[in-house]
Amino acid sequence: MNKYNEVLHLDGATVLVEDRIILKDLHIVLNAGEFCYLKGETGSGKSSLINGIYGLLPLTGGRIYSAGQDLSELTRSSLPFYRRKLGLISDIYPLFTDYSVFKNLDIILSVIDWPVASEREKRINEVLDQMGINNLQGEIVKDLPSGMRQKVVIARSVLNKPSLILADNPMVYLDDKSTEDVMNLFINLVRDNKTSILCAISDESLIERYPARSYFCGDGTVTESR
Repeated sequence: MNKYNEVLHLDGATVLVEDRIILKDLHIVLNAGEFCYLKGETGSGKSSLINGIYGLLPLTGGRIYSAGQDLSELTRSSLPFYRRKLGLISDIYPLFTDYSVFKNLDIILSVIDWPVASEREKRINEVLDQMGINNLQGEIVKDLPSGMRQKVVIARSVLNKPSLILADNPMVYLDDKSTEDVMNLFINLVRDNKTSILCAISDESLIERYPARSYFCGDGTVTESR
């Protein structure tokens, strides 16, 4: 896998929900430092695929590697260590709405073994600066508008400097300016940190503004768009 610099490689993979096949015969490759779209209508299985890669749904197949991990060998004990290599932008993991923005991010770093408080604070400041929301550190999440909450979710996803970010409709609550800010952040992560990003979208207008290789999710499978 490393020989080919692949961060994600699914070959003949199947995604299951309660033993029911949602997607099958998946062939997806994402290299280090590559941004790639996952297109498809609502209900086509995009979220299921992202949840499968993140370890929330069963993902089976001939070759299912992600961030250096053979997903067929994931166990309850190894799953948290695998997820430390990932960033997830999804409604399935909401913020702690009664906590401040800073505390939400600080909890994440504490859980993934950043024991020194000053180092956590420095990293949080870096990420919030990149997102243009450092002034929100002390704000309680439930008091924020939906667009600002989404920016905090995105900030949370990049805290651990992941090798792979799984983004499920990350721009859904954002205005045009915020979308531009987030895409610039993604571009910098891909270029400077060699982070790979799989970005699921329903509105294809984003591709016109920021072209990239794409996969299409539909008819129970995923195919590369040409």
